[in-house]
Amino acid sequence: MMKALIKKELRTFIRKQFQLLLLLTAITIFVIVFNLDGSNKFNPILISSFTVTFFVPYTFGWISFQKEKENKNISYLLASPLNIKEIFLGKMLAVLLFTQVFMLWGIIVQYITNIFSMGVIANFEILLTVLITFPIWSAVLSGLVGIGLLVFDNPFIVRILLFLFLIFVGMNGNLWEKLIILENWQNLIFIFLGLMAILGIIYFVNIFGKRLMIE
Repeated sequence: MMKALIKKELRTFIRKQFQLLLLLTAITIFVIVFNLDGSNKFNPILISSFTVTFFVPYTFGWISFQKEKENKNISYLLASPLNIKEIFLGKMLAVLLFTQVFMLWGIIVQYITNIFSMGVIANFEILLTVLITFPIWSAVLSGLVGIGLLVFDNPFIVRILLFLFLIFVGMNGNLWEKLIILENWQNLIFIFLGLMAILGIIYFVNIFGKRLMIE
């Protein structure tokens, strides 16, 4: 049942073809331009992936929660074999997997670009950051967006906060560097904290979620 829910969420995301193509195009341009820029000190896949980490939950993460209310599917979901924790977890896992697709696309574009230029090759630490750490936090952010929708009946409050945070990070070069360049031990810490955040979100919705979804 969980697998069916994740597939349903992914199909919902894929139907947003304009946003999907826009983000894929942005990643492609971003990686190519920065990969060809020899003066850039950051690996281009890190820059694009960090941006994707915020824009996937910002653009897609709230959709599944909002659609359930619009289509009045809440009662159907709550009557399914899945409990409220599993429903929320399934939605976050769908965002995690969807984020990894964009990350993989960025890696593919980078390797293709490197055929025609002497670009930077992604090492193990970068791949760990891009394929594991960032997607986990993308799922966390989508869960927070979902909670924002449940609590305030409006996902835009959390989405605005995400947008403002991304602008703040983008304007602060030192903070930007600390967040996207992670050593192995930092990756493990962020992965652990991300998983704990997911458990915290699940714990919250287990206590308050069912009542908030029905209201």
